[in-house]
Amino acid sequence: MNAGIKRIVRSAIRVVSPGAASEAPARLSPRYTEQPVLGHRAGIDRREYGNPAFEACRNSENYTVRIDGREHRVFFFCGHPRSGTHWMDAVIKLHPKLWIDGEYRFESLHNSLNDLTGKSWHAASRDPMRSQAVLSFQRTIKEIIGSSSAHRPGALWLGDRTPRPCRVFIPGAPQFLIIRDPRDILVSWAHQELKNGGFNYMDGGFAAELGDSRAKFLADPDHFKKNPAELLGCERWLRRLAGRWRRHLRVDMECLKKIDAGLIEEVNPLADRPPMLWNWQSRVLVVRFENIHRDPEGERSRIYSFLGVDPAEAGPLSDETRTKPTLASENPHGLFRKGAVGDWVQYFTDDVKGWFKDEAGDTLLELGYEKDDNW
Repeated sequence: MNAGIKRIVRSAIRVVSPGAASEAPARLSPRYTEQPVLGHRAGIDRREYGNPAFEACRNSENYTVRIDGREHRVFFFCGHPRSGTHWMDAVIKLHPKLWIDGEYRFESLHNSLNDLTGKSWHAASRDPMRSQAVLSFQRTIKEIIGSSSAHRPGALWLGDRTPRPCRVFIPGAPQFLIIRDPRDILVSWAHQELKNGGFNYMDGGFAAELGDSRAKFLADPDHFKKNPAELLGCERWLRRLAGRWRRHLRVDMECLKKIDAGLIEEVNPLADRPPMLWNWQSRVLVVRFENIHRDPEGERSRIYSFLGVDPAEAGPLSDETRTKPTLASENPHGLFRKGAVGDWVQYFTDDVKGWFKDEAGDTLLELGYEKDDNW
């Protein structure tokens, strides 16, 4: 690694807006006073972040794994839950040189790495054990993803599809970040949470407030279509989902800043230890759910081309593979519910709009889904 790449960037790097096409939010949500993270609309004003010239990107050994004599490279597909990651999984699998699976949830390993190396009484908090722990973390991820080559031995690229922030786990490995209108996310997410009794429903203790609606939904999949105001009509429920979406997307945008800068970050959880260096060098293609709906062929060609494979070799979009933009029929209880754009207008009452604007309106504006709060 040359001296320039070793340079430690200690302060946040502001990614400059690419020009007049970017439209700054008219005003921030009243609940928050933070400034915009990027200053432009990710996936609209800019699609790609990072640089293939970064040393970690140039050295493909960083993200290569060998399984049974075959060589594969790894990539990651990230995004907020209900942003379209399952849909993109199916689209990616249409290409014979690509394979993707999920959800691997490598955040669990990352959390364990932080615990292993972040306590002063752990031997792995000291080098050389600490550096070896990081290398083992990266090797383990590659080998786990590599094992999926059994499904498509001829694949050049093997991917992990997990709804998570786009943190860099393998330096140099390409990433995709899918972004969707959060109002549509909340509609889809609420359906899923109430169907499954999901984490937010259980952890937030919502049975008393939403248990009756959930029971009706389980008995009748069309319950919320008939009673749309019930889906998000509990203020605490709406604020929890909107707040979690906001935090996730702001982490995503902070990650894009670090990746775009090629940051080698000092991570120093222990004052009495030399800092550990975390390599953010990578490449990210940001895809918008709505753009894929509008131009599925063009957008999937960009995805294939980002990995250097020929789009012409991919199979066709079809209802059978669930790769067309809108599903042939709605399944409110299904993993693939509807896949529509703008469905939120049926469920957002004036109260829901007000709570959402208060909780996450600033980030909605920064992403360019509205020009101001007058929606």
